[in-house]
Amino acid sequence: MTQRIFRILLITLLFTACQDEKKPADLPLRFEKETIIKKEGQNCDTAEYDCTIISLEVLKAKGPEEVAQRINGVLKEHVITTISSEENSTITNLEDLTSTFINDYKKAAESFSNEPPWEAYLNESIYRKDEELLSIGITTEIFSGGAHGYKNLSFLNFDPQTGEQLSWKDIFNPGFKTHVEERFRRDHNIPAEENINSTGFWFENDAFHLPANIGFTDEQVILVYNSYEIAPYADGDFYMEIPIEEVRPFMKNQ
Repeated sequence: MTQRIFRILLITLLFTACQDEKKPADLPLRFEKETIIKKEGQNCDTAEYDCTIISLEVLKAKGPEEVAQRINGVLKEHVITTISSEENSTITNLEDLTSTFINDYKKAAESFSNEPPWEAYLNESIYRKDEELLSIGITTEIFSGGAHGYKNLSFLNFDPQTGEQLSWKDIFNPGFKTHVEERFRRDHNIPAEENINSTGFWFENDAFHLPANIGFTDEQVILVYNSYEIAPYADGDFYMEIPIEEVRPFMKNQ
């Protein structure tokens, strides 16, 4: 009798433990930061710091396997496309990317004796993460020869439930674009009846368009026109920060 009761209790405990274990699909989406750094030169670890360096501080999604794989795949592809000088790059991982950057510098230095050190810095940060939206911002600074370097802020937005990348059209209805144009014209003193480029901007085909990069915080929508997107390099970047409440009427699923 005692053994029978013991077996029943044991089975009950095992069943309860199994019920408490979370299935992979139920694990929360989370992120870990990874850093990859490669250097080339004689003064990399001195105060003079005159060497070529590439530093990648990237996010790795953990949690539901399919969701994490989708997000990580998009993030990796973005880093490779941003850093690589190859138009149709065959690079498939970040270790190869950093090695290629260093090797490309060596080739340039062999061809040009006065070639200055190259630098590439990329950092990924979470701007917003909740059940509805994941917004990741990527700051990039690159110098690989030439008159000046390249820097920008880009955004990648995801559905945190599926890992699918979202465009602005997935998040907003068409009225959002109209609202942003009205705000842009007001901020830059461009009359509604005038051409959008009448004050010197470079909008393609003389038609307003949203920037390539739109990000989110809990309180704001951030729109970034990076250098050359709508104006000369000397004019720098153009930022718009709009309160979420102002654009909420244009958001889908609200």
